[in-house]
Amino acid sequence: MHRRIAIYLTCTDDSVLKAQFPNYAQMLETVLSPHLPKAVFEHFDVTTGVFPDDPTAFDAVVVTGSVANVSDDLPWMETLFEHIRKMDAAKTKLLGICFGHQAIATALGGRVEPREVNLGAPQIAIGAAREWMVPERETLSLFAGNFQQVVELPDGMRVLAGSVKCPNTLTEKGNHVLSMQYHPEFSAEYMRGYVALVEDKVGQAICDAALAEIDTGHDGALFGRWAAQFLAG
Repeated sequence: MHRRIAIYLTCTDDSVLKAQFPNYAQMLETVLSPHLPKAVFEHFDVTTGVFPDDPTAFDAVVVTGSVANVSDDLPWMETLFEHIRKMDAAKTKLLGICFGHQAIATALGGRVEPREVNLGAPQIAIGAAREWMVPERETLSLFAGNFQQVVELPDGMRVLAGSVKCPNTLTEKGNHVLSMQYHPEFSAEYMRGYVALVEDKVGQAICDAALAEIDTGHDGALFGRWAAQFLAG
């Protein structure tokens, strides 16, 4: 049976990177689809107000990252939060990445605040193993570029992995919600472009350290496999 998976594109990027790379929905389909060969992906640019009529009609929904923040109060965000609450109530499989991670927390009663920038390929420790974490790992390094993070979890949400700098990196609720602060879908080339874009904001020293981490590689393909196995479970 073919699985229907909706990807909500939430990115409002209008930088030079938009023309040079696939959008975030396309990136996520690329990292998930090898492990979901029978899945049919449908993309919705929710920043333009395009939402499916019923998100619970899908087998799973993925919410992408964004250059927007959940605190921006843009017109489409409240509809997104309503959809997240509806999916949670119906126990529809839901995966959130970066902004998606923060949107899920916000919609379900958690709290997101500005924090020191996470930029590069930080490492997180897996504190709670799950059956979809195959092959198993004790740590992961994933590309990151976030200025806000989840600081208070919604009721019923648990931490699966984190670090001192970002304690709530990977979280779950029940068997139907999984959210990750970092980016399994980014390529090293995209990250280098992103670092160049934010250099004026964060300074050269932070960017140089981030580039050194990026050059050591990341575990995006592995987490893409984990996430696909979660969505299929």
